[in-house]
Amino acid sequence: MSLEFYKQIFEDCLNDDGLVVMGSGLGIHNIILGFLKFYSDTDDLVLFLDCQSNESLQNSYLFYHERLLNFGIKYSNLPTMVNVETVSSSTKTNMYSKGGVYFGASSIFVLDYLTKRMPCNLVSGIIIQNAHRITDTSIEYLLIKLFRQNNKKGFIKAFTTEPSLLVDEIGKLQRTMKYLHLKKLFLWPRFHQHISLILDKHPPDLVELSIGMTNSMKRIEESLNLNTQRCISSLIAINKLPRLNGGGSSDSESFDQILKQQLKPIWSKLNLHSKQLVSSIKLLNQLKNNLLVYDCVTFYSLLLYIQASSDSLKDGLQSNSNYVDEVQPWLESKEAQNLFSAAQERVYRFKKLNSLRSPPKKLKTLNNDSSRISSGGNNLERILTLEDNPKWNVLYQILQEIEEDQEKQGTILIFVKDEATVNQLSSYLDYGGYSFLLGKYEKFCSNQQYLDELKKRKEENNNSNNNNNNNNNNNNNNNNNNNNNNNNNNNNNNNNNNNNKSLSSNNDNSGGYSRYRRTKNFKDNRKQQIIETSKKKKGKGTNDQNLFNMGIQLVDSHNKLNIPNPKFIGDGSGDNVDENNNGLNINDASTIVSMNEEINGLNEFYELLSPPYIVIHPISKSLTILDEIRPTFIIVYDPDISITRQIEVYKAENPGTPVRLYFMTYSDSSEEFQYISKLQREKSSFEKLIREKTNLIIDTEQEGKIQLVDNSKLELLDDRKSNYLPRNSRLGGLMKNFDSTTDNTQQQQQQKKTIIIDSHEFKSSLPVVLHNNGYEIIPLRLEVGDFVLSPIHCIERKSVSDLIGSFNSGRLFTQIEGMNRIYKNPILLIEFDPNQPFYLVAPEELQKDYLSPFSLPSKLVFLTKTFPRLRVIWSRSYYSTTKIYDQIKDGYPEPDPSMVNVIPEVNDDQNYNFNAQDVLRTMPGINDKNINLIMDNVEDLFHLSKLSLSELSTIMNDSINNNKNATLLFNFFNNQL
Repeated sequence: MSLEFYKQIFEDCLNDDGLVVMGSGLGIHNIILGFLKFYSDTDDLVLFLDCQSNESLQNSYLFYHERLLNFGIKYSNLPTMVNVETVSSSTKTNMYSKGGVYFGASSIFVLDYLTKRMPCNLVSGIIIQNAHRITDTSIEYLLIKLFRQNNKKGFIKAFTTEPSLLVDEIGKLQRTMKYLHLKKLFLWPRFHQHISLILDKHPPDLVELSIGMTNSMKRIEESLNLNTQRCISSLIAINKLPRLNGGGSSDSESFDQILKQQLKPIWSKLNLHSKQLVSSIKLLNQLKNNLLVYDCVTFYSLLLYIQASSDSLKDGLQSNSNYVDEVQPWLESKEAQNLFSAAQERVYRFKKLNSLRSPPKKLKTLNNDSSRISSGGNNLERILTLEDNPKWNVLYQILQEIEEDQEKQGTILIFVKDEATVNQLSSYLDYGGYSFLLGKYEKFCSNQQYLDELKKRKEENNNSNNNNNNNNNNNNNNNNNNNNNNNNNNNNNNNNNNNNKSLSSNNDNSGGYSRYRRTKNFKDNRKQQIIETSKKKKGKGTNDQNLFNMGIQLVDSHNKLNIPNPKFIGDGSGDNVDENNNGLNINDASTIVSMNEEINGLNEFYELLSPPYIVIHPISKSLTILDEIRPTFIIVYDPDISITRQIEVYKAENPGTPVRLYFMTYSDSSEEFQYISKLQREKSSFEKLIREKTNLIIDTEQEGKIQLVDNSKLELLDDRKSNYLPRNSRLGGLMKNFDSTTDNTQQQQQQKKTIIIDSHEFKSSLPVVLHNNGYEIIPLRLEVGDFVLSPIHCIERKSVSDLIGSFNSGRLFTQIEGMNRIYKNPILLIEFDPNQPFYLVAPEELQKDYLSPFSLPSKLVFLTKTFPRLRVIWSRSYYSTTKIYDQIKDGYPEPDPSMVNVIPEVNDDQNYNFNAQDVLRTMPGINDKNINLIMDNVEDLFHLSKLSLSELSTIMNDSINNNKNATLLFNFFNNQL
């Protein structure tokens, strides 16, 4: 922690528990890293939670594990990732008793606590990331609640970088603090005095570049805005909705949230046209972002794909009703025609041919001259425009400016939005703008030809009336396929020849710049891979020629083609003889060739390149790239708040390092509007939090810690010892009667209800809601069912999606059969998602004259006929399920865990051969009940095959089942094939 405000935040959180809300990109991970480093050096037991997702938790573990390892933390003291697969239950108690920092899902920690595997009194504290996502139904809330009930001294540190999500609802901050059991709130925005003084003291050399869009791009954006406004107006008029604020803005993310909140209560009542309008609004907002990111060919092909898919759905070519709402009604408007025409003009345009003169020979083929293509007999000439992305030209000018700057030379780092943009810029730097777009256009033409052939085949199949015609059509199709394959082979050969020519023509060029980029899969390999080839293609135009004169090279680790030979720098006198080279003459040609080959082999093996580099990196994985590369020039290709602040922090931490920052944005575009709106939203959110913090009402016992109170004062407040007993207004002012009989009845009424829950159900929020309503939760690995309410009631809980999947796989039948065999009242609970409409079948299907036997209601009817004692219950939410459980348990005794069928837990401490165990599980007669008995009494599979039937029955304890399993296993080994 080299910056002062980091130290202050760490000291404040170390002294007092609280929720830290920090601006995006200011380095909240450094604060969390400081706590992890602090507690990794001690024997304290600390739990790390992430309220967002398991994927975010795993990424955090990899990041902090690597950073702590760089700080010199011993390998034995590094954090541990707790998984069900990697850590067995029998060793968890010993693991937790040793202390350390443990990353894991909250459901795992809750199960370990309820099963007494984790000593809660030994837990020193909990660190929570993305704390803004905690709710009263999240499993993190249950873990914190259990922790604070049994541990009054442990700490709770919560962190978040999303202030807007703490003020989007009334009272959201107060509820979040209550769920976290915290009283103090620490706010650290960018405009904080301490942060502003430090970051503004050493700012980077900023160069802001406002880039104007082309006329075609402006026409496209205007058409998209008009179509969006038309769809919003139609949606409001049809459903009589209030005015949607933000409908005319370009901030698509915030508007989609507003639209979702407005339509959530009435989603099940919307007609088909309204759902199509909602889908169109989301698609149009996405197209606004794609316009600024995609190249012209990709964007135009995307529009054609949307039109083709919408037409096919409209014409009934796809009969699946789940995709009917994806029909785009805006495609029939005049604005859509302007959109398609403007997008087409960015790729190519048509020009009428002069009928008096014949077209030149160059127009006949695409490979000879790609700028002019004749369109057959339509007497039109297709002229390729292939409009470059405006940011590409600016990027080229920036690189040229950096090359001309001889005083400052260093690594060039380019931050982009995602990996797709990384690949796009890599291809642009490798091939040039025109050659890159030309390759895209060739693929686009081949795809269009393939789609046209498919349409012709469909028409031919539809027009066929007899088998003879069908056979003729099949023969024609086969001939067409053969011709296409021959043409494709010829085209591939021509392309390979052209590639070889381009590679051989560029072998002599050796550039002063090299470039590397991150691997595509950041989860598997986070190390930098520096690869080099000289694969280039020169395109037409001045930009392409000047670009490759700079020496920019494609970096590819798999091909390793034509790595340039290293240069030997000498005075040219010819007396360069090393005394330690054992008589090798460097001037000898064969010696030089052999040395060059050895050095090339070393460079190829260790992937060594000489600086400076050009690095293209996605913003989402940018936490450590600045410290690893230490660039001199930084280009922000796609504007983002977090990356600009990370650069500010990096410059403040390294004030002596020269950093020049190029910030690129499209002027008067949705990109610029979204960047400004995010800044304003974050600033206004922090201002609301500051005002709300002053008026925040927090219970003094909200933390749940031990309060140091004078016991003598508590005696004065004892009602039983006081002469002034409290009076009850409900009893007409009479005094309370402290009768022992009434106390016993109250204790019996307040006795907790017990419920046995399968351990796999803790991934849902229902156990949290049950615990909040006074249920005593007992987690077990149930053999059948998910919830046991009483000795005769067992419930199999299914969501709608899980119910459909269970019916299709047949798993539900076996589950209901097991419950029906053991319990008197088996129950199937269908629980709906509160955010989804409350129906099993779409209203459109109910209007039909008949119901398909393969529909979900028909399958439920067949299931109830097969099992007459089965009861099916619908529940709208978790809270409704809790009320249903109360009604079912009323008047019945509590379930006994010892009488419930439980899957036996495997002792992982025993030394079993897992390969033989996997083979053993595939044999008939082997199940979870007898596999451990066999492994304890049998040496190996050969020994098992030589046992008699009586010996197998004795070992497997199969006398209860009339030797059924033992007979199956014995026959498996002894029957002849």
